Amino acid sequence: MKTKVLLVTEYLNPPYDEGIKKSVYNLFEILDSKYDLSVICRKGFSKNNIYVASTNRMFFSLSVRSQIKKINPQVIIYFPFVSTTFMSYLRLKILMSFHKTKKTILFALQPKSNSHFQKVLISLFLRPNIGLTPSPELSSMWDKLKIKHKLLPLYTNLNDFRPIASLTQKSELKKKYNIPEGKFIITHIGHLNLGRNLESLIPLQSSEKQVVIIGSSSTPSDSVGPVELKTRLEKAGIKIIDYEIKNIEEIYQLSDVYVFPVIEKCSSIGLPLSILEARCVGIPVVTTNFGSTKEYLNDDNGGIQYSDPHKFTECIDKIIKIENKIIATNIPLINSKFKNCVFSEIDN
Repeated sequence: MKTKVLLVTEYLNPPYDEGIKKSVYNLFEILDSKYDLSVICRKGFSKNNIYVASTNRMFFSLSVRSQIKKINPQVIIYFPFVSTTFMSYLRLKILMSFHKTKKTILFALQPKSNSHFQKVLISLFLRPNIGLTPSPELSSMWDKLKIKHKLLPLYTNLNDFRPIASLTQKSELKKKYNIPEGKFIITHIGHLNLGRNLESLIPLQSSEKQVVIIGSSSTPSDSVGPVELKTRLEKAGIKIIDYEIKNIEEIYQLSDVYVFPVIEKCSSIGLPLSILEARCVGIPVVTTNFGSTKEYLNDDNGGIQYSDPHKFTECIDKIIKIENKIIATNIPLINSKFKNCVFSEIDN
């Protein structure tokens, strides 16, 4: 018999256009292919093993309790969208109180600050059996709280993200999204907020280079940056697309390089999916040394350059001189590491 696994999360509904939503959906698909999986969420799509609960943010309700008892899971995985706030640990404790299971797993993508008193409570009363994260900062925090945990990479869908067949296709994609021909296309994908250091991309914009920023159409309210930021970027000539793009892989495919300028530790998930997706498509990446990127990818066969933002222009000028920019990637190995880590924690 298959192991009964319950995945609890806030949102499993489309669009899957930012890192957290993509990560939980990827986890759902992987678990659904191997286990007797059930899902409890506050928003989701229609499927027989997904229960959309009309409940408060704490999942503290008789209907959730009744559903968990009905599912009778052996393993509960909680994937919080607000990552590791104190309330996330408290939610997991509530879920644990509804039904005794073999194991509880907290899957979190980035750290959040907790007061000293909250840390004491988490360490003594609110700890999961194990935590899983791609974030070295959160891993370090769990070390201090003496929470058993593992660092793992994230999964990327190789069926969606793959190199384009020809330069003709690349030209057609530029026309589709109104991106100028004859320019070197520099892309960044992520929330339009101050924490992502987007103004460091302004010096990259020139008559020969076009910077394109793709914002999330489902950006949470606390991640929306000031209007002035968007205005400054657009005045510099940067093209901003902030509507939903159904086939986001096409943006990578029309690009010549992907740039990730984030410095602040809590301004992105611990292993940026956009870097993984860009490498799956085969375009080079210029990035800060963020999260666990170097831990799992290193230079990815020469496809990734690590740099301080003030040296991005120098890195990109070197890339422009490279004639063949389609570079093989180690992402399939990363995907295997992700699956093996998750499966081993559920099965053991």
